[in-house]
Parts: sequence; structure tokens; C-alpha cells
Amino acid sequence: MTDDVLYSGLVMPGTNPELFAAILLGDAWSPGVVTLSGHNREENWDIQSAKGAEGSSTKLNGRPVGQFQASFFLADQDDVYAWHDFQRLIESTTSGPTPFALPIFHPDLAANGFIDVTNGGVGGLVWDAQGGATVQVKFLEYRPPHPKPSKKATPKATAGTARVSDENGYGTREKPDPNEDAKRELAALVEEAQTP
Repeated sequence: MTDDVLYSGLVMPGTNPELFAAILLGDAWSPGVVTLSGHNREENWDIQSAKGAEGSSTKLNGRPVGQFQASFFLADQDDVYAWHDFQRLIESTTSGPTPFALPIFHPDLAANGFIDVTNGGVGGLVWDAQGGATVQVKFLEYRPPHPKPSKKATPKATAGTARVSDENGYGTREKPDPNEDAKRELAALVEEAQTP
């Protein structure tokens, strides 16, 4: 197979190498060259051996929160200077009183459904003899929990909605999404990448 074959169902690395060299986090492209690992999708199976019988039973318990590593190779002093700002952006997701997520884009992450991530840990710079450095970052997928409603509970507005009064006294509307602009830009990039 050649680089001209469609990769990850989204883009071709031979014709779009710049999309594979960096990640878009929020509205900032990462400096240097990125290599991803561990961005697999797994299912959470509960496998139980049968007591007093042969075989096992399985129960699907949903999909665990994804996590992956990104290694950034910073080739020169310009990349290292740019890294400091990018590191502050990553760390901003967990530096305040309430952690938040930023939208992320890379063709391989998009293929596995990684959309919003938060900081899982930033490693230190590991310098090489040519004046460059490598740094590893752990990212965690952000998916807020959705508790099962109690059978006795009455429905309430979810985290993404706010109760507002209309002429009848009730109604719901969506709360504004603080990442709406970045998500719109990400959707446009994905659409552009999918266009032959």
C-alpha cells in the first residue's frame, strides 16, 4: 500500500503530512513533530467464570475513558520557545479550581473518537546533543459522567441545558458551550480533511 491510500478513513498522510505532524488543541497547533501512542479504543467487559459449570459469561459495561501519550520532538530553539506557551495551554485545563477540557484534532485521534481532552501530566524536556528536546504528555479524554436516573426521581435539566420560563412557565434551552468556536473550527477541519 502507498501513502496515497486513504488513511484512518479521513485523510491521506502522503498528501496532508502537516495534519499528522501536530495536534490542534483548542485553537493552538503544537510545536515540533508529534508522535501518538496508546490512543486505542477498548471496551469494558466484565468476564465472570460460571460456578459449577463450564464456560464464562460476559457483560459489556461501556467504554472506559480513553487516554493516550503524545511525544513532541522539538527540533530547535524556536520549537522549545513555542513549547513553553503550548505547555501552559495544556496545564491550564487543570490549574484552576475546576478542570475543563479543550477540543483536540489529529486525524488518528479523530478516527478513534477523541474530541475533548484534559491534562493527564506533562513530562520534562529531554535534551538531545543537537540542541533539540523531546517531551511526553499524557492526555485524558473528557467525558462527564451520566448517572442513571432513579426510577423515583423526576426529570431535571441536564448539565447542557438550563431551565427558563416561557409563556407557560416552563421550558428548556441549551447553555452556551465555552468551547463552541473551537469545536466549530475543528468540525470544519475534519470536513476539509474528508473532502477528496
